[in-house]
Amino acid sequence: MNKYPQLFIKAALIYLVVGVAFGVAMSISPIFGARFGFVHIHINLLGFMVMMIAGVSYHVLPRFSSRQLPWPNGVKFHFIFQNLGLLGMIVTYLMGYRETKIFLIFSSITAISLFIMVYNLFFVLFPNFNKDKKENNKNDHPHCEDGCCPEE
Repeated sequence: MNKYPQLFIKAALIYLVVGVAFGVAMSISPIFGARFGFVHIHINLLGFMVMMIAGVSYHVLPRFSSRQLPWPNGVKFHFIFQNLGLLGMIVTYLMGYRETKIFLIFSSITAISLFIMVYNLFFVLFPNFNKDKKENNKNDHPHCEDGCCPEE
């Protein structure tokens, strides 16, 4: 497995543990429920769910479609921006800066990271439109090493 899909999955599992801890704290005290609802939801959805989906999708979809990602370096930017944006949103929210420009900046960074994911995963599913069959089959197995795939 490549570095960034693996990092996405590891980060997702960490966010899951943190999100569950917030959920338990919220169930113990109604005050925690009112104060940390936003944090709990965003850590679980953006931290766990989206990162798990991204990690698995970045690993699986290029293999299923036999296509490379249109912007492979975008995976790194997606990982960095999503973590930066999510953690920035959580910290600014907890500090009471909910309706400020700094919160808007972090939420925009998170949105940009998600647009990067959508771009990479959406366009990896399009067929290769090159009419030259030899060129078309050039990347049939983009993740195979030399000699691992049988010749046809």
